[in-house]
Amino acid sequence: MRLWIDLLPAHRFDTDLLVPVRSRKTIYVRFDLNDYSIPPAAVGRQLLLAASGTTIRILDGNQEIARHRRTYDSRQQVLDPAHQDELLKEKRKALGSTRGSRLSQAIPESEEFLDEAFKLGESARRQTNQLLHLLDLYGAGELRADICEALARKTPRVSSVQFILNQRRRANKRRNPSPVDLSRHPELEHISVTPHNLETYDALTKDSDDPEDE
Repeated sequence: MRLWIDLLPAHRFDTDLLVPVRSRKTIYVRFDLNDYSIPPAAVGRQLLLAASGTTIRILDGNQEIARHRRTYDSRQQVLDPAHQDELLKEKRKALGSTRGSRLSQAIPESEEFLDEAFKLGESARRQTNQLLHLLDLYGAGELRADICEALARKTPRVSSVQFILNQRRRANKRRNPSPVDLSRHPELEHISVTPHNLETYDALTKDSDDPEDE
């Protein structure tokens, strides 16, 4: 046994499979039909993926920038939450310097809403632009209530906010119907209608064979 141990090499051979990878748009690189996340700063760079039987490592030169447990399923996204948080910070910073700052100032809950929408795969920029459009149409008070309700329902999408908003407005219309607009028919504004005794209508519905009529 001692002789066998002495024959073993001093350093373990690296048997990982090495594959060049690059992500051009997203924070994922693909290997063996699955996607593994990388830091946002590495998007667009030529990287090296090292795959062992249990582990996926992503290397930028000699530096390891990501490590994941290898999955043998297919079409899976293996995400390091730190990579997602970093991407959210970058997107929030970019939106904060443009139109998104007005939305967050008017409705603070919109930041949480956009974070949750992004986690579901929604475009943060598209969702922001759509919320700004609703803000211009309906104001901060009404939109804030609808965003909070969408968060409570765990449906952080603008389509859900629009549905809740429409529902609320229809309910308000039923409770407070709008007056009839007679601006195009001014002659009807001065018409006086004399109410009739309702017993007149009751008499019309009486059966002619009713014994009380004889």
